[in-house]
This record gives sequence, C-alpha cells and structure tokens, in this order.
Amino acid sequence: MSEKNGLVKNASFLMMATLISRVIGLLYRSPLGVVLGTVGLGYYGYANNVYVILLLISAYSIPMAVSKVVSERLALKQYRNAQKVFHGALLYAMIVGGVAALVAFFFGNYLLPVNQQQALLALRMLAPTIFFSAILGVMRGYFQAHSTMMPTSISQILEQIANAVVSVGAAYLLIQMFMGTMEVPADQAGQVMRATYGAVGSALGTGVGVLVALLFMAGVYALNRGMILRRVQ
Repeated sequence: MSEKNGLVKNASFLMMATLISRVIGLLYRSPLGVVLGTVGLGYYGYANNVYVILLLISAYSIPMAVSKVVSERLALKQYRNAQKVFHGALLYAMIVGGVAALVAFFFGNYLLPVNQQQALLALRMLAPTIFFSAILGVMRGYFQAHSTMMPTSISQILEQIANAVVSVGAAYLLIQMFMGTMEVPADQAGQVMRATYGAVGSALGTGVGVLVALLFMAGVYALNRGMILRRVQ
C-alpha cells in the first residue's frame, strides 16, 4: 500500500511540475515576441528546431534508460553496480552530447535552410545546451530510479523560470546594446541584425535554464553522496 501511495505521490509531483512549467512557458512567450519581433522569433524557431532534433538524437531516451537500469540494480541491492551504471551513463552522455554540441556549433550552417543562415548564431549559442541537457538527463534518470520525482520536478520548474527570465532579459539587453534602441529599424539590414541578436538572447535563456536545473540536480546529488557511498561500500 505504501509503495502504491509513493507512486501516486511521485506522479502528482511530476504532473504539477509539468503543468507549472507549461504555464510559465505560455506566460513568457508574449513578452518574448514583443522583444524579438516576428523576424527574431523566426530565427530562434529555426535554430530551436535543429537544436531539438540533435537533442532527440543525443539525449531523449537517457533519463528513461538510466532510471530503468539503475532501478533494477537497486531492487537487487546491487548498489555498486548501480553506481557503475550511473558513471557509465554520465560518460556516455558527455561523449554523445559533446559530439552533438560540436556538430551544432561547427556544422550548423549545413543543418539550417540556405535562406535562414542568420539563425546560425542562435544555434551556436544553443550548442552547449545539448551537452548540458544530456548530463541533466542522466541525473534525472538516476534519481527517478530511487523512486523520487521531487528533484526532477523542482529542476523542471527552476529550468523554466530561468529560461523565461533570461530569454526575455538577454534578448532585450543584447538588442539595446548592439542597436542602441528597441525600435525596429526601417532598413532590412538593421532588421536582420536586430532579429539576430534577439534570437541569440533567447537561445541564451534556454541554455541558462538547463544549466540552472543541472546545478540543482548536482547539488541534490552532493547532499546525498555520503549516503550513496555508504551503501556502495
């Protein structure tokens, strides 16, 4: 009965976190659109599409795989093997995520449409996020294997809050810094430049959100590291 209650509790935490994250995502879209403008949103959209595809290839299934394999080892009280799986998954995530990040950074121009090369700077800003997301996926899967969704739930909310604040703020600051004004220029070259810097700022927000979530998960692991090592020993 207690195990069933635990599952319901964890599912509730994750559902609430997902709901809150979606609401935050909806709320910041409007001010972001005002800052970036239609062209800037378009550049960010193209960069984000490539980012999502590379993320799916490199890190999409990591949390589920880590959670399944580690939970099996924990159920058999093979704590040392569970830790080996965790370390191996981290190494795998670093390699695969690192390769995908390098592809996005150095070969992004081949992945973007020919007429949307202005989105390249935003894609390069998103490149390190692929690497961090892969590691974050391992951390989330590891704690899910311990039958707790609380760290994952909180990290999702923190990620979305940081993403919303930094996306709008960084886009505004970069446009103001390089253009000197938030007004949309009359010439096409000025419009392209404004949209490019706005898209870069929005991409920076995505990266900061993932990094904040990763730092939170790393902090949770550090707090529990002593207990984990005692079980391994």
